[in-house]
Amino acid sequence: MADATVDGHAYGQSRRLRRLGARVPELLSPRALARRRRLRAERRAADEELLESRWASPLLAWRVNELVVRANRIDLARSIRSTVRDSDARYLPGASPLNRVAVRAESPRLLAIARRLEDARPVNARGVLVVDRLLLDGLGPLYSRERAAELPAHLDDALDALEP
Repeated sequence: MADATVDGHAYGQSRRLRRLGARVPELLSPRALARRRRLRAERRAADEELLESRWASPLLAWRVNELVVRANRIDLARSIRSTVRDSDARYLPGASPLNRVAVRAESPRLLAIARRLEDARPVNARGVLVVDRLLLDGLGPLYSRERAAELPAHLDDALDALEP
């Protein structure tokens, strides 16, 4: 019997391995995969709209809630603290192409953003997105040595955008 394959996942093989006692990650059905792709596309569209506007549309309340929920804010703050720690001269550079010199120079501002995210006061969803994009953009000023001079302005924008 041939294994059913959807998006590169062989469903029959994983069933056989489970019967033998192997630990196999749970595979998603084609319907669940389509739902996940649709949600990812909806998030991207909502993020673009939130970044373009200072005020969120009521139609985007679901995405605003995802962004400003405490767990997401704490994760972002941890990522910032990890970035600052990874830039420390005492540690050997990791695989990340982090611009360690620029991050060390701006570490007080980065830590201020982390403290603001951890604070109990409400934050603006747009600000959370700005911080998230700053951390994830591999061509941004946190990573690109050519754009290191832009980092202070980006950090100021992120801190301002966090305020409701």
